[in-house]
Amino acid sequence: MSKEVDARLRESLRRVYGSLLDNLLDLLYKPSKKLYVRVNTMYITRDELIERFRDKGLIVKPDPYVEEAVYFDIEGPFNVPILDKKIVVDKEGAESIMIGANLYAPGIVRYDEFSKGEEVTVIAPNGEPVAVVETTVSSEKLKNMDKGLVGINILSKYRAPPIRDLPEYSEGLFYPQSLPAMLTTRVLNPRPHELILDMNSAPGGKTSHIVQLSHGLARIIAFERNVRKASMTAETLVRLRLFKNVMVLPMDSRYLDIDLNIIGKPDKILIDPPCTGLGVRPKIYIDKSYEEVLILSKYQIQFLKTASRVLKCNGLIVYSTCTITFEENELVTLKAIREYSLEPIDLGFLPYSEKIEYEDLIAYRFTPLYHDMPGYYIVALTKKC
Repeated sequence: MSKEVDARLRESLRRVYGSLLDNLLDLLYKPSKKLYVRVNTMYITRDELIERFRDKGLIVKPDPYVEEAVYFDIEGPFNVPILDKKIVVDKEGAESIMIGANLYAPGIVRYDEFSKGEEVTVIAPNGEPVAVVETTVSSEKLKNMDKGLVGINILSKYRAPPIRDLPEYSEGLFYPQSLPAMLTTRVLNPRPHELILDMNSAPGGKTSHIVQLSHGLARIIAFERNVRKASMTAETLVRLRLFKNVMVLPMDSRYLDIDLNIIGKPDKILIDPPCTGLGVRPKIYIDKSYEEVLILSKYQIQFLKTASRVLKCNGLIVYSTCTITFEENELVTLKAIREYSLEPIDLGFLPYSEKIEYEDLIAYRFTPLYHDMPGYYIVALTKKC
């Protein structure tokens, strides 16, 4: 497996992680030992869902800090053989299938001819075998499929329950979500009757969590500039039965202060902007460049600029990313503090994170190096008038 990283990106990361960088990069190619899901407590208690999982023979445990979080253990690594028949999938599909997900039509790049019921090796774009599946259709039928199940995962590099195939998923009783992502909405602390903006809502995980924590009583405007992604937010809310007091708008939230006349200023704003995603685990390979980091950093600050303009006095902004670069995290929020009249909030203890105190900034970083977390960043900011 190639673990090469863009030289300038490596140097940038070394400034933050120093001698631990190589260890960090190695851990990014491995999943956490825990696969988290968020219980939809609007419709079932955590104990009730745990019982339903255990009745299926699944081993599931409650998180000690987040009351709506449970997790499954991930086992591995296991050796995946290369069989005569192969199916090549894209990077995103490979990273999901390698921890036990079944094979679906979206994401398949190319394939050998195969019959229904054959065992086939699933290959990542870099040639790495990630799983063996038993096909549920033939290659001939696959030619006419744009979605649907293609193979049951019978041996993957890492093993976790195929949670999206559980009936409880279809019933909207849980949402697969990393623990730092859950903590982000916990930091936002949505309350009934507040006006809350989610400036980057797709695929709807945090938007639905806002509904859940406010018991459906917060007023939420969820933005997503891409129509297809805005539809993903809506679909998540529908599946979870949490489409309550939410308006989903397919528009670029960087310009909401110009394009949208909001009645009253928002109490709270969540910003989870597009990022390099370098903290997401497990990786098949790292294909991001330092140039992309710089481009995204300039893009991300625009959301904070707009948020600072529309937020009410003493309101709250929570900024989060699933990446590990200084340029997309600390540098962006330092600029917002210095230029947009924002002040960081000391949250005290935040589970599984390291507290960062750097110049004017107080923020929280999650890494695989400590507590076996994905790479993630959270900062809370308030607007003083």
